[in-house]
Amino acid sequence: MYKVMLVDDEDLEREIMAQTIPWEKVDMELVDMAWNGIEAMDKIRMLLPDIVITDIKMPVMDGIELIRRCQESYPHMMFVVLSGYGEYGYTSKAMELGIRHYILKPCNEETIVEVLLKVGEELTRKKENEVSAKEYQGALERMLPHVKEQILGELITRRQLSRSDEFLLKKFLGERKDEFVLFA
Repeated sequence: MYKVMLVDDEDLEREIMAQTIPWEKVDMELVDMAWNGIEAMDKIRMLLPDIVITDIKMPVMDGIELIRRCQESYPHMMFVVLSGYGEYGYTSKAMELGIRHYILKPCNEETIVEVLLKVGEELTRKKENEVSAKEYQGALERMLPHVKEQILGELITRRQLSRSDEFLLKKFLGERKDEFVLFA
């Protein structure tokens, strides 16, 4: 279940979204709400939500600055912009920050649910890719000592190295492959 935070300076908007979005249906939990970017930053540090749904234009700290700061500290966090401003300047700034989901107000519950389902799928794919990369890295780390031993054994016996072994040797030893001496 993914954790979601709502950030909007309009109390009524926040409350309506909190009450009408079927959070469990989209396999998400609304963990908290904030009325501006500063308040959101404090809560994000404590709660570490997976998804932040934020308005753009808010007092104290706007949504663009909130996204910018969060991306520095929490690069895996996903953002959905929900704004009454469809002006090119706001959309452009959001796109520069890599925001893929920009919903214009007023919108209905179905639109938000559809976007949240897409964001959930993206997060799931990201996590699966991270697991695959970690598994690959783990297998590589387990194999490395054996591969190094085999290549060094072939060097000691002065056999010809295959191209793939030469590539691996360069990778292991860098440019220093010709700078070592073996003593018997």
